[in-house]
Amino acid sequence: MSGVDTVRGIAYQQAQGVLEAIGLLEDPTLGSVRVEGTDDAVDIELLTRDGTLHHAIQVKVRALDYTWGESALLAVLKRWAMLPDAAHASFEFLTDGRLGPSGQRVQQALEAAAEGSTGPLAELLGVGIDESVYIALGKARIRQDPYNTSALLARAERQVAAMLPSARTEEDLREQATKAVDRLFRALFDFASNPEPQLRKMDRQLIADLLGVPAEQSPAQRWSAVRERYLEAARSYIDHDVIVPAVTSIQVRDTSVLRQHTSDGGQKLRVGELLGGSGPVVLAGRTGAGKSTAACILRQQAAADGKVVIMAHAESYLPGRLGALTADGLAAVLNEACPTATGDQALSDSNVTLVIDGAAEIAEPTRRAMQQELLASVSAGHGARIVLVGRDMAAIRAMLPTSVSPEMYRMVPLEYERRVELVERATTANGRSCTPHMARAVVTTLDKTLGDAAGNPLLFSMAMALLDEQGVPRGRAGLYRAFIEQLAARSGATAISAVRTALGIVYARLLNDGRRYADVYEWHHLLSQAASTLRSVGLPADVSALDEAARRCGLITSLGWEQTVVPMHDSFADYLAGAAHASGAEPLPRGLSAGDDQRMLFCAEIRGVDEATAALVVRDLPFTAVALAGHDRRRLGQEAPHEVAALLRHLSSAQDQAVVMSRLKDGRVLALRPSGAESAWVDEARAFELAQTRHAAVVDKDAGPLAVATRLWRQEMLTRLRQPATLAPRRSEPGQTAAEALARHTEQTALVVHQLIDFVAPPGHAAALRAQVGPQGLRAVIGHPQQDTLSMYTPVDYQHGDDTVVVEASDGPSFPPGETWGCTTLEHLLDSPPTAMAAQRVREAIEALTTGSWLAP
Repeated sequence: MSGVDTVRGIAYQQAQGVLEAIGLLEDPTLGSVRVEGTDDAVDIELLTRDGTLHHAIQVKVRALDYTWGESALLAVLKRWAMLPDAAHASFEFLTDGRLGPSGQRVQQALEAAAEGSTGPLAELLGVGIDESVYIALGKARIRQDPYNTSALLARAERQVAAMLPSARTEEDLREQATKAVDRLFRALFDFASNPEPQLRKMDRQLIADLLGVPAEQSPAQRWSAVRERYLEAARSYIDHDVIVPAVTSIQVRDTSVLRQHTSDGGQKLRVGELLGGSGPVVLAGRTGAGKSTAACILRQQAAADGKVVIMAHAESYLPGRLGALTADGLAAVLNEACPTATGDQALSDSNVTLVIDGAAEIAEPTRRAMQQELLASVSAGHGARIVLVGRDMAAIRAMLPTSVSPEMYRMVPLEYERRVELVERATTANGRSCTPHMARAVVTTLDKTLGDAAGNPLLFSMAMALLDEQGVPRGRAGLYRAFIEQLAARSGATAISAVRTALGIVYARLLNDGRRYADVYEWHHLLSQAASTLRSVGLPADVSALDEAARRCGLITSLGWEQTVVPMHDSFADYLAGAAHASGAEPLPRGLSAGDDQRMLFCAEIRGVDEATAALVVRDLPFTAVALAGHDRRRLGQEAPHEVAALLRHLSSAQDQAVVMSRLKDGRVLALRPSGAESAWVDEARAFELAQTRHAAVVDKDAGPLAVATRLWRQEMLTRLRQPATLAPRRSEPGQTAAEALARHTEQTALVVHQLIDFVAPPGHAAALRAQVGPQGLRAVIGHPQQDTLSMYTPVDYQHGDDTVVVEASDGPSFPPGETWGCTTLEHLLDSPPTAMAAQRVREAIEALTTGSWLAP
């Protein structure tokens, strides 16, 4: 085993060396690379043109069963810090392995030190550490790059292809790039084996000669030359027939009584609001909500206005290579290879906006690497503006420095009139006439079938596609299954049942790593394993046939030069994985993360909820348990009170309370949580007696244990969020200005919000609820009192943020240009007591995380 690990380690190190050597050609300050540094702590050295060490890297592989801990990491870091070059050079510990809890603490301490806070690092290092060590480790970091050697070399080939002189065909270009990388790979092996340090250095001219590319970047490939070509190409992508998704700022809340506007007073498409302001932006929304469409439209609209928006897919990101990701975004529009150097130059342009789609859907180590790379530029406010797009607000927000306050937006569900418009356009595109009355009739039919999911653009579009041919099945799982069968029938793909199962196994295993994508080598390996699973139960399965059928019907596609394999939409990966769990083709994972809610819901919809599924979800995804409970139809047996009590320990902050249940005469079940009792079934009389002093929940006779648990949890939530009736608060204290009154009201509301979150959130999940509630500070400009036909009112322009700053305008309301602000009145903002306003905000956040109107009385 050690021999295999040694070979794997050498290959991984050499592949990273290849990437660093190619990257050297795109950095004009660097002159050479040395493999196998002059000290054992260093494997790769990047030197400036005058021979000074600029950056040092130690590369280590780690078997899947092992993690990096504090002692191993600190040993390497301390050794580096004692070297003379550590005073001026930066250092990187680069691994394909996982970090254990103590290893993560080291990584976080280095991140804090890079921002100037050495306290966490000092705690790890202990006493007696020289000041120079802190200085050196302030320039050190730990980077996780889980990609295998083949995937790294594929990226190297893509970078070389962008530098090569034009080839006759795409096939010739790929062949030239592959041969060039092979030459460099072999040369690095030769250089690494030389005992003389000076002879292990490879200068930029030798690297360029081996690759057959220029030693300096071509002027035609510099960002200043590419920018106008990019804008022209991006403008041509505009599709006037697309229905623009809507976004809403969570920093402008009271949309029922407010108007939203931009600082110039103009009316813009809602998606255009993402370009307002100057800081980073977060856009979150559930799967199928139109996030990717919004990003594409933003790019197109910006180009029409002469602004550069680059859209990149997070699935293509390699840790430490944000410039390469940006270059991919440029290449996708230009339809030509683009050097990483051009991407780096675009990133340094403050007039550029980089949209990273799927940022929350990449694996956690990769997400942390992206966070590290964004840290310096976002904190300093230099370079391109960053827009992060993904499902989970908390995960995306955590990728940005805590020192900045991003503008935060959510996708708005497809409104009724937009759904009517979609039906009219789809019908007309099929060559049939469609009156508004006919379109509304179709929407009514689809709304009844889809229910709450009718506002989801993807699901609504899928349902429309199925309406004419076979009718729309009820339930999301049935909709996805029918849609896949339609794709297969139209494309002529065969054995779609085996394809579904095989892809489900693959995506379930990928989701266990927090992703829905794979490089071509890993994809083939996983698909081979899935085919073996099918053959083991007597089903014929050929890897090539499965892959070809999946590609033919469009279930999978490939991104970029590296041909990263991705699903046609990430929700299809969730459905296929959930179906594989439901059929028993793939076991449930041991643990769940934020992106696993949909596969668990698909699984439950197909096969129902069992004890293991319920326990797993309430532990790791407690808010998802509310939707999951709708699929729990298990019979309530003798042990049901004990199971419900066990589930509630993960849902409720009121721990160690027993659950007492009683079956009523009509078959329904009454459940409650009395103190000082044992979990058990009791007779109806005893249950009614206990219910006199405790809130009780009555559930249908076919409800399962999880349904009972979530109903009791709901009762607890309602009790804790219900505020006593109070008179309207005094608008201001004697001697208090309007600005002081509003600031005090805001601060009190924020305090109660945070207290309520800690009080009602499931154990260990307060962060998710806090992210959903959003910022509680307030930036506001109070205008002069005005009179309308009914009464006097005081206008206020406002935006929620992390801090509270309230001022009174001297010349009427005003606000910084380029940002989205709300407009309301002082009287409205002060109308409800802080306790009531805080409860409302927390209640809305809980319903957004669970199901709509779940906490409605």
